[in-house]
Amino acid sequence: MIDVIMPKMGESIIEGTVLEWKKSVGDSIVKDETLLEISTDKVDSEVPSPASGTIIEIIAKVNETVPVGEVIARIGDADKGNLDMNQHDISEGTEQAETIEDETKSDSETLKKTDQTIVKRPMKIRDKFYSPLVKSIAKIKKISQTELDNIQGSGKGNRVNKSDILKYIADREQSTAANETQTPESTQSASSRMVDKVEPMNRIRKKIAEHMTQSVKTSPHVYTTVEADVTNLVEIRKRYKDSFKERSGENLTYTPMLLEACIHAIQEFPMINSSLDGENIIHHKNINMGIAVALTDDNLIVPVIHCSEEKNFLGLARSTANLSSRARENKLNPDDVFGSTFTITNPGVFGGLFGMGIINQPNVGILAVGSFQKRPVVRETEYGDTIVVRHMVYLTLSYDHRIIDGAYGTKFLSRLVELIESYDENRINK
Repeated sequence: MIDVIMPKMGESIIEGTVLEWKKSVGDSIVKDETLLEISTDKVDSEVPSPASGTIIEIIAKVNETVPVGEVIARIGDADKGNLDMNQHDISEGTEQAETIEDETKSDSETLKKTDQTIVKRPMKIRDKFYSPLVKSIAKIKKISQTELDNIQGSGKGNRVNKSDILKYIADREQSTAANETQTPESTQSASSRMVDKVEPMNRIRKKIAEHMTQSVKTSPHVYTTVEADVTNLVEIRKRYKDSFKERSGENLTYTPMLLEACIHAIQEFPMINSSLDGENIIHHKNINMGIAVALTDDNLIVPVIHCSEEKNFLGLARSTANLSSRARENKLNPDDVFGSTFTITNPGVFGGLFGMGIINQPNVGILAVGSFQKRPVVRETEYGDTIVVRHMVYLTLSYDHRIIDGAYGTKFLSRLVELIESYDENRINK
């Protein structure tokens, strides 16, 4: 027999959640065939079977979170699997025959004793016969005699049996639960108002909610906004987008330009690239840049360009395009979304003037880039002040006040503006 364990899908992964079993107990499977699908934080992964054989036992249930290394299923040879299944079926059938479905242990024991006398002591009530078992269930569930008499029986002579009364109870509880979700006001005007749709959050949305809530509780957020003239970036892209596409196969976007400027600013202000571990400040040597990506289902994920300071412009452009594409196709690996030391998000791509991001823990800062917009601005010339039309953008830094003070955060942003406004077009050709 082979134990199937929860795999370690990445360096920082300590647990996984079972999303779906592709096989059931008794099914045959061959080695490397997909056995189940698991979730590690925000990334879903398929787990192949470690051996060929028959599924003997499935231990971890769907939506159960299991630590890495724990047994989640067992695989045996076909003969062994059939034997265990037969024993399991016999045992399960015996248990079902001897026990009664109910919510509490004491109720179950009462129903067991009554079930044993079902043939010996039938009772006649209002010209209908009810077994002691049915009467006990009715008493426990507080079913009135009138309700009991109105239950349609499926037994001989329309007699109400255990299945009939349990079905009635289930239907009644479901109806009660639905009614309780309506407020008195909505009940009174149900004929004239539409019913609100109630939709549980999906798994990714719940993860995002937990992560954002934890960040707000952990870090005292401070926000600083500056304005940058990005006219030169617009001109550079217009001038080189065709030749860059032909030479590299990648679209020329503003993202790698902003990333490169941000990386250089971080190197001059390294505390922006730190994190907190209890009362210890961790100074990260590599700049692992997180890039927030909006998914097609309106959720959000932050893949990471590891060691981004080692990449030239083309490397940053390819890494950004590759991670964004795989994120939207749900093809990221677990390690692709872990280990960021700083994050950039871009609400401007959807028309946002500026944003105030929530820090992506355990980072101490996140930069929100607004939309590029043409605006009239005042410029000093040798002939005096003049009004010109320029492409402008708002940059907002959210930072952790436990480590970063306002002066340091603002200096970082001011330097970033200088790097953006003086961006050298020759960098895209290196």
